[in-house]
Amino acid sequence: MPFFNDINLLAVLLAAFTKVALGSFWYSPLILGKQWMAENKLSEEDFIKGHPILFMALMSLCFSFLAALGMAFFITPASTMLSGAGMGVLVSVVWISTSKANTTLYENYSLKHYLIHAGYDVLGYLTMGAILGAWH
Repeated sequence: MPFFNDINLLAVLLAAFTKVALGSFWYSPLILGKQWMAENKLSEEDFIKGHPILFMALMSLCFSFLAALGMAFFITPASTMLSGAGMGVLVSVVWISTSKANTTLYENYSLKHYLIHAGYDVLGYLTMGAILGAWH
């Protein structure tokens, strides 16, 4: 399809997988998982009672794939790893983090809760953009 001529779907898949992998570390007890669970008033038992982890991982991969595919339409073949990373930061700060900031205000989340999510978004989209910019 001509609509996808300038998009490397393998790069999109790698970018999506990388974002999910980053999230699994970001929200793990090794990094910010304990703080995230405390901010959400969740125990490990509460988390385990939720959706099965495989289901969440697959859905996260699908959502990340759609996000990476959307970004790929804006990252041109002339892009570089650096310009792609810049696009990822721009997307995460201007659109995603501001939207989450609005949610934070109206749902009365703490600044710490917001920063945990926004930090992951900035890192995740920076990484996705870098991959998409480097690998056309």
